[in-house]
Amino acid sequence: MKKIKDKLLSLYVHWPYCETKCPYCDFNSHVNETVDEDKWIKSYINQLNYMKKELIKENIGFKNLNSIFFGGGTPSLMPLKIIEKIIDVSSNIFGFDKDIEITLEANPSSYDRKKFINLKEIGINRLSIGIQSLNNKYLKFLGRSHDVKDISIAVEEASIIFDNISVDIIYAFYGQNLEEWTYELEAFLKANNLQHLSLYQLTIEEGTKFFKDYNNGIIKLIDDDLAAEFYDVSNKILNNFEFIKYEVSNYAKDGFRCKHNLNYWNSENWIGIGPGAFGRLWSSNSKTQRIEYQNYKNPKTWVSKNLCQAKFDKITKLDCHVSDTDILMMGLRLYEGLDISKLNNKSIINYNSLKHLKDKKIISLNENILKINEDHMIKLNSIVNYLIDP
Repeated sequence: MKKIKDKLLSLYVHWPYCETKCPYCDFNSHVNETVDEDKWIKSYINQLNYMKKELIKENIGFKNLNSIFFGGGTPSLMPLKIIEKIIDVSSNIFGFDKDIEITLEANPSSYDRKKFINLKEIGINRLSIGIQSLNNKYLKFLGRSHDVKDISIAVEEASIIFDNISVDIIYAFYGQNLEEWTYELEAFLKANNLQHLSLYQLTIEEGTKFFKDYNNGIIKLIDDDLAAEFYDVSNKILNNFEFIKYEVSNYAKDGFRCKHNLNYWNSENWIGIGPGAFGRLWSSNSKTQRIEYQNYKNPKTWVSKNLCQAKFDKITKLDCHVSDTDILMMGLRLYEGLDISKLNNKSIINYNSLKHLKDKKIISLNENILKINEDHMIKLNSIVNYLIDP
């Protein structure tokens, strides 16, 4: 069978362990414990080999991996032996683009200069530091074990080691002062050489401690109008520091957009290995078929299931409506918008809803590019739901 044009391919590697469980976190993370490194390596490798067979079986053309992302959890807690083996085996199995992006997430509390030098030596070329706040009071509220001084040390020294540094920050939550935030963000950007920032407004996710606290009246949600002010002020500050907003929550200096996340937002192919990770591939055996591979969430279960041969919790063939909804939701996150020719069925978009949003100048459609206007990006989820509402 003839292969379609080569597509991008990324690899996501999940490490499920953290020093502590943060109250806002709904990711598959667990308090750190001792692991058998050889068993974990074998399980990761079995999944990598299995996914190479799946790429061949589903007739998916690709040149090389264009990105690897070690996420979690706290991947900076991973034993170097495991990280190095995954990188080496991935290179042998899939091949690497000459300018492959290999990201690893880290926390200031787990910063270790020697280890970070070793990470660079084994192939990590982009570091994503989860600083989460620029204020000690709010760091405590968010359940973080580091303080502002730890952030300063980690970011400054990491910037010496790596040429591509990103930070994650949570902001716009109840009780946070806008003027204080403005000062903190400006001061932080002046003091540090960063290439990328991810700014996430705090959301209360089901299953988290914050969700219980919210239901019990212990914490409250920020007013929507104030949240919009936080968003607008942050955009202006980052623009002043020459950061380009290329996604609803992500900003980069020129040439430093996150390749890995762009693959998600552009609905490309990616492999997911590790507890709770999932991957999605477009099968070339069907014009509209997307396959999702979901891993077992429990770390011990995942290791035991994959130790002898790769095994996933669920492998699902997604229908066109699910795939198109995902393409729409992810693509409209991008500042440049979505090429609607990517949709399997454009009728998923309600014409009357589209016309209404265009008339209100909330959304635009020019030469097949559907784009949410900048002033309304903060309303992304409600806009997409309105667009596809029958």
